[in-house]
Amino acid sequence: MALVKYDKKANALYVRLAPSKKHIKETISLGEDRFVDLDDKGHVVGFEILFPKSMPKEAAKAIIRSKDIIELTQ
Repeated sequence: MALVKYDKKANALYVRLAPSKKHIKETISLGEDRFVDLDDKGHVVGFEILFPKSMPKEAAKAIIRSKDIIELTQ
């Protein structure tokens, strides 16, 4: 199961696909606002999306409505 975290202060969403025990060896940028984390074997363990400072209200509301599956952090 994936762990999804939203950091309100950084305005970033992180999705962890592998157990937290997996060490992140490398982060690959997929552009200015998207990143993929790889483990020692080159497998994807998570990804991060940085949102613009002014996120559309609909997107922010959807994240808050999903708090049962998304961990909200400050």
